[in-house]
Amino acid sequence: MASIITGLFPSQDQSRKISEDLEHAGFKDSDFIIYLHEHKIPKEVKTSIWNYFFGDHTAVEEEHLVISVKVKTPEQIESVSKIWSENGVIQQNYYENVKFAAAKSLDCLKRLVALRARAQIYQSPEIKIHENPEGMSSEVTF
Repeated sequence: MASIITGLFPSQDQSRKISEDLEHAGFKDSDFIIYLHEHKIPKEVKTSIWNYFFGDHTAVEEEHLVISVKVKTPEQIESVSKIWSENGVIQQNYYENVKFAAAKSLDCLKRLVALRARAQIYQSPEIKIHENPEGMSSEVTF
């Protein structure tokens, strides 16, 4: 079973350049998926999806691009990460032991992102707040 690196990019216009970069790096067409929209998606829907993925309230104006690449070696991971950064990746996710066929569905990737986000919340360290029960001490001067 392979691992997958998914990248979110600012514009769908980047799809051709990124696919060429991946091919020059030795990846075959069957090793990556480019999720393109055949028709325009309303700005409100795009903003809603963005907010769901990343939890911020950015208003999305452009058609963003999502690409998934199947990787098997540390060298491939490094190569994809370099291509992502050269092309202005906004967000990058790495998923281990995922069937590449499952990545053909963008809904499957959305579920993986949501599960990972929940897992990170549950793994965050407990925060302890220490309060002084005595109030202000005599060391405070005005």
